[in-house]
Amino acid sequence: MKLSRDRCVRLSQLVLNYLNQDEEVEFFDDLSEIRQQIFRLIESEMKADEAIDALVRRKIETQKRSILEGSSEWDVLYRKYYEEEAAKHRKVMP
Repeated sequence: MKLSRDRCVRLSQLVLNYLNQDEEVEFFDDLSEIRQQIFRLIESEMKADEAIDALVRRKIETQKRSILEGSSEWDVLYRKYYEEEAAKHRKVMP
């Protein structure tokens, strides 16, 4: 899913507000700088998602026979390939 810049800004504000309400979270930098970093992380994830989506679509297009987008077979392949590519490209921090 693609989000507009305004939605990414709003999402970063919501995340910061949520963290700010948690008494166990302590900030060591200016809140606006933290919000900007959250925004950059969201933006980075959106770009990674777009790249993974493009890879998955190319993989499906290169099948021996054509598979129509929107068909149940296409959906199954998309989910399978998406999970594979996401596991390769995304590194979850412990």
